[in-house]
Amino acid sequence: MLKLLLYTLLSLAILFVGLLFFAIDDTPLLKIHHGLNRDDIQRAKLLLHVAPEERGQLKIVSLDQKDLNIAVSYLLNHFAENTTQIQIINDRLMIQIAIFVPKSPWGRYLDFSFSLRQVDDSITIKSLKIGEISIPDPAANILIPAIVHHTPLEQHWQLLSQYVKKVRISPQALEISYLGSIVDAAKQLAIQKHRDYPNLHRYQQQINEIVGQHDPNWRLSLTDLLQPLFLTAYQQTPEDDAIQENRAIIIAVGSYIYKHDLRRYLPLGLVYSKEYPVFAYKRVDIPQHFIASALLAIIDSSLLGEQIGIDKELGDAQKGSGFSFVDLTADRAGTRFGQIAVASITKARELQKIMSSTKDYSSIIPEVQDLPENMDEQTFTSKFQSIGSSAYNELIQQIDARISALPLYRIMGS
Repeated sequence: MLKLLLYTLLSLAILFVGLLFFAIDDTPLLKIHHGLNRDDIQRAKLLLHVAPEERGQLKIVSLDQKDLNIAVSYLLNHFAENTTQIQIINDRLMIQIAIFVPKSPWGRYLDFSFSLRQVDDSITIKSLKIGEISIPDPAANILIPAIVHHTPLEQHWQLLSQYVKKVRISPQALEISYLGSIVDAAKQLAIQKHRDYPNLHRYQQQINEIVGQHDPNWRLSLTDLLQPLFLTAYQQTPEDDAIQENRAIIIAVGSYIYKHDLRRYLPLGLVYSKEYPVFAYKRVDIPQHFIASALLAIIDSSLLGEQIGIDKELGDAQKGSGFSFVDLTADRAGTRFGQIAVASITKARELQKIMSSTKDYSSIIPEVQDLPENMDEQTFTSKFQSIGSSAYNELIQQIDARISALPLYRIMGS
């Protein structure tokens, strides 16, 4: 029996390594693109936008091949770095996706290719390949739903099943009929798992005490809020709850900084005895960007904070305060902070230990005052051409190096 068990485990290990070998590659099947440009992002937001008055109505969106590629790439960028190509051929969608995975001996890219075919009122999966592995059609139509129903994707599938009423592939477009209220439902789903933290109210009450005792002649620093809360978590909560507590702290601080925006979504008593703006480097926008990206990182994915930050800066370049690499630095530092906060129990606990004695926001947000900002669209284009250009990427690499050089991120190995 023991030998049989060992042989079985060894066989499974060999099978797993073999699957990795054939599924992951050093080069993607698709040509790597450098992300969506400003026009693509604006188009995607327009395609996916639902006006408040449309929330209770049935909406129909018709996506041609170009729009479909833009919309899918925009959505996938919020979950994983990828490059995607979709073709509409008769009654089929031909889909190729390359997902960027962490570096490994097997490679850097996980390729998927498959087609979706319209059969009466249903959509079936055809010709699924994962890397070089071909999956028979009957198995693919069992495997994919099983993966969805036995992972966190189940909640998203239920959401789509409830609000998407009809999908039809035509020779020219993909037509989707859906209820506009899916927008509010999606937002509620994103925060649902954070509602029942037993210590969330305690952290909010602690913030209330901090601001109640704060000297109004001094600026309230971001670390004036974070340090005492992490100290409480480190001293008074079990190590096994470190990830849960870190999420609760970030949500609590976010609920103070964004109290008016989050009041609609967080069913909490967001009433404070006093309300002061929160500063870093003598600015209120930097803590806002930092904590928003940290909040998004713990709720959704690492790319979501970065993508929303870029979207906002592109919008500012058009008609707002201007594109700001200062804000993007705070976005990227906040995303990194949020990733560490929930990476593992060990890292979450170590973060509590470090933050419990951290007094200065410069320990978590690097120096930003020499970075370009307030650039209108013309100025940004003249200096950096576009998102993803060599000049843009060079500055982003410098920003990331500054973040990585901070002691917190060096110690945490992120």
